[in-house]
Amino acid sequence: MKMQIGVLYLIIAMLLGWTNLALAHEFSPTIEPSPAIHILVVDGTKTFSSTIRVAGIISLLRQMGSFEVAVHLADMETDFEDPLAGEIPQQNQGPFDLILILPRGLDTKMDVSIWLVSDGLYSLSPCVRVAVGLVSNVVDQFFTSASQTIDVSEDLWPGFLWAAYLSKGWIR
Repeated sequence: MKMQIGVLYLIIAMLLGWTNLALAHEFSPTIEPSPAIHILVVDGTKTFSSTIRVAGIISLLRQMGSFEVAVHLADMETDFEDPLAGEIPQQNQGPFDLILILPRGLDTKMDVSIWLVSDGLYSLSPCVRVAVGLVSNVVDQFFTSASQTIDVSEDLWPGFLWAAYLSKGWIR
């Protein structure tokens, strides 16, 4: 069921993007496409198969055209470790709309939590709110049996990370 919803989100997002671009190009030069959603993918995976899956996620998000994706490699031991602790964004990075944290152990353990960090869903713009569901479903398609993507509507940890990253300039 979740797989069907993910595919539905993907199709709807692609249709909305194409429609938005077609209308902007055809009818008026003053209509601009929706702004790109900036997402940071924090990759803590260590196995070859996980790395290939992460590369597939990044490639798919970039191909959609609605996402500008940056990647940060991290060395994490647990699901609940802050992979950006003690680091500050570089000049050409951030702030991001979303931060996707893919922890170590996605291939070796079951029930690993993938964290999708953002502001509270009601404070996000409609585009970013839709992107949260879309990114969550895309990631769940790539890591179907090993994990589940969890956002601020499902757990407190992404909210705590958002507060920490906001103060350091990683996220909006």
